[in-house]
Amino acid sequence: MKHQGGCKRACGLWLRVVFMIGGLTVAADLPAAQPPAASEPPQVSDRPARPDEIGYRPREGEVVPLNPPAFTWLVDRGATRWAVQWSREPDFRKAETAEDLPFNVYVHARPLEAGRYFWRYRFVTQEGRTSTWSRVRSFVVPTNAVVFPMPTRAEQRARLPQGRPRLFLRPEDLSRLREWAKGPGAAEFATLRAAADRYIEAGPTPEPEHLGSINDRSNREMVRYWWPNREQALRACQEAETIAFVYLITREPKYAAAARRWILHLASWDPDGPTNFRLNCEAGKVMLHRPSRAYDWAWDVLTESEREQVRQVMARRARDAWNSGEVGRGVGHLERPFSSHGNRTWHKLAETAIAFYGEIPEAETWLDYAVHKFYAAYPVWADDDGGWHEGLSYWAGYMGKIVWWCQVAEAALGIDSFRKPFFSRVGEYALYVAPPGSPNMGFGDLSHNTPSRSWGAFLEYFLRRGGHHPDAAHAPEWRWWAEQWRMQPAEGVLGFLYRATLAPLPGARPPTNLPVSKVFHGIGVASLHTTLLDSADDVHVLFKSSPFGSQSHGHNPQNSFQLNAFGEALLTTCVYRDLHGSPFHTRWAWSTRAHNAVLVDGEGQVPHSAMSTGRIVKAILTPAWDYVEGDAVGAYGGRLTRARRKLLFVKPDLVVLCDDLAAPRPATFQFLLHGLSPFQVDEAAGRLRLERPRARLTAQYLAPVPLRFRQWDGYEPPPDRAFPNQWHVEASTQETRDRIQVLTVLQVARPGGEPSWGEAEGIWSKSAVGVRLRGPSGDLWLGFRLGDEGRAELGPVRFDTPVIVQREGR
Repeated sequence: MKHQGGCKRACGLWLRVVFMIGGLTVAADLPAAQPPAASEPPQVSDRPARPDEIGYRPREGEVVPLNPPAFTWLVDRGATRWAVQWSREPDFRKAETAEDLPFNVYVHARPLEAGRYFWRYRFVTQEGRTSTWSRVRSFVVPTNAVVFPMPTRAEQRARLPQGRPRLFLRPEDLSRLREWAKGPGAAEFATLRAAADRYIEAGPTPEPEHLGSINDRSNREMVRYWWPNREQALRACQEAETIAFVYLITREPKYAAAARRWILHLASWDPDGPTNFRLNCEAGKVMLHRPSRAYDWAWDVLTESEREQVRQVMARRARDAWNSGEVGRGVGHLERPFSSHGNRTWHKLAETAIAFYGEIPEAETWLDYAVHKFYAAYPVWADDDGGWHEGLSYWAGYMGKIVWWCQVAEAALGIDSFRKPFFSRVGEYALYVAPPGSPNMGFGDLSHNTPSRSWGAFLEYFLRRGGHHPDAAHAPEWRWWAEQWRMQPAEGVLGFLYRATLAPLPGARPPTNLPVSKVFHGIGVASLHTTLLDSADDVHVLFKSSPFGSQSHGHNPQNSFQLNAFGEALLTTCVYRDLHGSPFHTRWAWSTRAHNAVLVDGEGQVPHSAMSTGRIVKAILTPAWDYVEGDAVGAYGGRLTRARRKLLFVKPDLVVLCDDLAAPRPATFQFLLHGLSPFQVDEAAGRLRLERPRARLTAQYLAPVPLRFRQWDGYEPPPDRAFPNQWHVEASTQETRDRIQVLTVLQVARPGGEPSWGEAEGIWSKSAVGVRLRGPSGDLWLGFRLGDEGRAELGPVRFDTPVIVQREGR
């Protein structure tokens, strides 16, 4: 079966032949003779995908979570259109084919039957030459896959409202909204009206006067106006939105005239001026989509010539975005979807596409691109457990914007975002990485802060929408988390719409029935706790070894970790940023040296790269102890042939690291720890102490060779703005080796308390390494198997698991 343009036998061209046998007429389909080709057809390369590329999905043998799955592939030179084919048969005798596809991704409009499938793709060049088929890959659709078909372009057109409004609500919603504004929502609507009145009295925020950009970070004058120009554009657009929405509800002439004035004011801004997309994409993104809301909500106050004026400028702004590197005319971004800004641009382009659908010729293509992006390649920084590679600060930044798409797509197109596994678990990462009272937010740029109260605005959408959704079972825990951080509800137009159109908030429920530790496998982050209820009583170990590498804002190196205890940051990381791409940011914060990680001959991992990958290869979570093991060999650029960090958290207060390292030639190794106060260093004993107001730390190094210690503070180079100081300790081997295992024993206690365990003895064998800890009531044996399988021996202890925890009484 062929989709988007007819039906064709899967195995080539066929000819119907009719002939006579014994007076009977017989018809048969025979292969037609193929005309001689002028040249060989183009070849699908099937080259391996780089880490920064979308790759081939479904992956070979993958059991897909969504039905139908997203098909994705790489773009071959000269390809302009594609076909994808799937079949229950490996020879494709009976196949379905989707052809004339404009993008290198495809999601079918109907679910598939459960079972095993085979798929392949091919391309067509600008000259109309059709390539060979790609290699065949297989996948499995399980019976419990979430049904989530993608609407075709024709279905998108049919679902869009014919009248106005189209963004965030439909024409049929208006009567109910107007009644709500007079009744239960009267007080909220009065606040909106009062804001509109203030804006009208003050007049529109003017267009920025000065050019601002960070394209050249050495140009301080341009950098100075970069973000303020974005904020100024946002103020002007929010004024227009508020006035247009008040007009939409009241239909009063006062607001009609003001809405018209503001819309035309925004349309008068120069697309080549301070808000030009290429010059300042942050200001450009605001102007890409926010004026479209006011235009949609107050469409009828404009004359046709005024609408055309707005269309011209919005078409220009949308084309600038479409042709930029953030979108790459659709295919560019869909092949390399791991650009941070590009993952915000697509849905803003979608808002303008919906507002101007049928008025700007390309709007249909822009919307279709956004739908393909959401179904096949969003979110790319995330995993199905709810994790976010770029860290919690950027999770909030992106979730605060994607809620716009979630609402717009559901209202205009009937797309339920919560069918995607990530959105059904969207609050999990925050719950585990920054429990109430946490002193920080883990890995990723700007995660040294604590969760902002303003996050409650976007969380309100997720809570109201997810709290009554069958796929979002933990929404009550998300609400509990938000309340513990005293988050504020949404304000303005969207807050009004949340309360007027969405379900009530779910009841808050503390996470007492959830596991206290969780591994976000897709992003390679393990968050290990003693409690999720209050950081003042928690010991929290956060570990990273990520297949996303250290790209974008998730720059922390692989096999690095952080340690918080009792609401205090003990072993911290550097996620400070003065300006993205500054010398401090690139040469210190991105470096391995700035984190609790390992150097080889004084050199770290390949910085800030999709190629600098790791992975969590083992994870065992139990009530008494947690174990994770990371493999970072891919991050060291060939400096190591083995880079395993094994982390054992024996609850409530003991963490043991085992670094199992091998180099292609003898090398020295440096083990780094960072804190917010000076360490007390006892080099002879291989011991550190760190005192903080609410917690203290003892670190004991156990190595088969002597270690030399060095402590310093500050940043190299320093940032352009003040940040809390950090102290750094490097424990380095002096003797070169090509293989080594080093243990680091970390014990935490409250102020004035002493470690639960006393003397630590390191033990090495051919198959294992471990430590024997002596305590008042007996000994604790902790062993790490060096191989990935088989039996290990450590003194009198025998085990065939990755790790062993064994207690001996006196």
